Amino acid sequence: MRTRHLMALFTGVLILAIILPISLSIWQAARQAKMQFYRELDDYSNRIVVRTLQVADQAREALREADAHTAASCSPEHLLTLRRIAYTHRYIQEVLWLRDSVPQCSSLEDHSVAVTFPPPDHIAPDGYRTWLTSINDLGLDHQMTAMGSRQHMVMIDPVSFIDVVPASEEKIHTMLFGLDHQKMVISSQPLPAKVWQRIKDPHVDMLTLDNTVYRIQRIPELGSGIVTWSSTLPLQQRIRQQLFFWLPAGIFTSLLATWLLLRLLRHLRHRATACWTPSIPKRFRFTISRLFRCRKGKLPGRRPWPLAAARWHFFIAGYLYSPG
Repeated sequence: MRTRHLMALFTGVLILAIILPISLSIWQAARQAKMQFYRELDDYSNRIVVRTLQVADQAREALREADAHTAASCSPEHLLTLRRIAYTHRYIQEVLWLRDSVPQCSSLEDHSVAVTFPPPDHIAPDGYRTWLTSINDLGLDHQMTAMGSRQHMVMIDPVSFIDVVPASEEKIHTMLFGLDHQKMVISSQPLPAKVWQRIKDPHVDMLTLDNTVYRIQRIPELGSGIVTWSSTLPLQQRIRQQLFFWLPAGIFTSLLATWLLLRLLRHLRHRATACWTPSIPKRFRFTISRLFRCRKGKLPGRRPWPLAAARWHFFIAGYLYSPG
C-alpha cells in the first residue's frame, strides 16, 4: 500500500476517533434522559394501578365484614357495625344496606331517602358489582364510585384512586375510566377529545401526541383503565443535564484515542525508517577525492601531472549516515 494511501487511511481513522466518542456521548445523554422520562411515567402508572387494586381490596374486605354481621337489618347493632367499618377503612366514605337496590340505612343515618340505584356498570368475576353514580340521599351532584354485594354497598370517593404523589418533579396527570361503557371516572386534568378517541382502542398501550406521552393500563377484573400522561417539553432540560456528565467523558475518550493513534503513527514511522539499520556498519570509511592544480606540477610520491587527485580518509558513525 502506498504511503499516501496509508496517510489517508490513518487520517480517516483519526477523524473517526475524534468524532465517534463525542457523538456517542451525545446519543447516550439523550437515551438516558428518555429512559428516565419513560421510567418515571411507568412507575407512576404502576403506582396508580397498585392504589386502585388496594382500594378495591379494601372495599371487598368492608363488604365481607358487613355481610358477616348477623344482627337484624338496620338495628342499632347493625348500624354500629356499619359505622365501625366506615371508620376503620380509610377509603370507605359510607356503608349502605340495600333492599332491591334501594338503600334502607347506612353508616351515616338510620333511615335513607328512597333512591334507587341503576344496574351496575360492571360485575367482577368474584360477583361484586361496581357503579359510577351521582345518586345519593344528600341531594348533591357528586360522582362517586360504589362496590356492592348482594345487600351491602360501600361508597368510595374516586379521588382515592389517583391520590398519588409523583416521585419526580415533573407534572404527571392521571385519569381513571370504565372499560365497559367507556366513561371517565376521575381525571386530574381534562383529556383532549382526540386523545380520548384513541385511548378507546383496546390495542393502544402507548400514545404520543402534541409533545405529550400517554401511558394506558387496563385492569379487566375491575373493568377499569388508567391513563397517565406527561409533556415531553421538559425532556430537553433532562438531556442538557445528562450532557454535563456524558459529554466530558466523550471528549476525554476522544482525546485519549487521538493521543494513542498519534503515538502509534510515530512508532510505525520509526520502525519504517529503522528497517535498514542492521545492515549499516557501526562506522563508515569515507574517501573524498578532489582534483587540484599543482603549483610545481607534481605531488610528493606522485607523477608530475599538472592536475592531480588528493584523497582524505576519515570514519563516520553509522547512525549519522543517511542513504540516498
